[in-house]
Amino acid sequence: MTDLSIELPAELVETIAQRVAEILAPRFEPAAVSPFMSVKEAAEHTRCSEQRIYDLRSAGTLTKHGDGSRALVSRAELDAYLLPFGARTRNGTGLAHG
Repeated sequence: MTDLSIELPAELVETIAQRVAEILAPRFEPAAVSPFMSVKEAAEHTRCSEQRIYDLRSAGTLTKHGDGSRALVSRAELDAYLLPFGARTRNGTGLAHG
């Protein structure tokens, strides 16, 4: 049996590659990320206990959003809290205000 070989013009290969990329792109787009997390998600994100997240909220380190089973944590605030102290902004949050 002989090997079959077909040569395609570079322009055709490029057109095929672009079409494949268009078809596949939606499958690889990141899902929309909510600006808030549940206490459980925040604890998993920081690898700490849920109680630690509640403690940070009670201490005012993290803003309280909701109560009880609807307790939410700002993703931006939590990520800023996780920054090294020197990387935080003057107000200590790491958040840009303007």
